[in-house]
Amino acid sequence: MLLSKAQERSLELVEFDRKKAIASLEQGQPVIPVWLDIIYQQLAEKLGK
Repeated sequence: MLLSKAQERSLELVEFDRKKAIASLEQGQPVIPVWLDIIYQQLAEKLGK
């Protein structure tokens, strides 16, 4: 998931942690889910691998 680092005005890619996600949402910070395994699977299918 991507978590906002407001003080640095950047996003950080981290392993999904439900407690961190909920805490960030409660603070009004965005949480962006990233499913790399699904992205990889779709790319592999499109590339014929």
